[in-house]
Amino acid sequence: MEPVIFMHGFSQETMFKIVDGIKKASAEAGVEPASIAFASSTVNNMDWKIRKLIREVRKEHEYMTKGGQ
Repeated sequence: MEPVIFMHGFSQETMFKIVDGIKKASAEAGVEPASIAFASSTVNNMDWKIRKLIREVRKEHEYMTKGGQ
């Protein structure tokens, strides 16, 4: 499973609260919180098709969780 959560229209403060809540709930549900890739809308990604968005978010998540290696 490669979960992706994409957020749009939230303040940065609210997004951090949402991420924290999802990570807590996922751990309680038996889903590894570190497996979830989070992203928010940007000027660049608003026109992407969902398939490309998910692919790019997962690629960046893998890069970041492996320490940029």
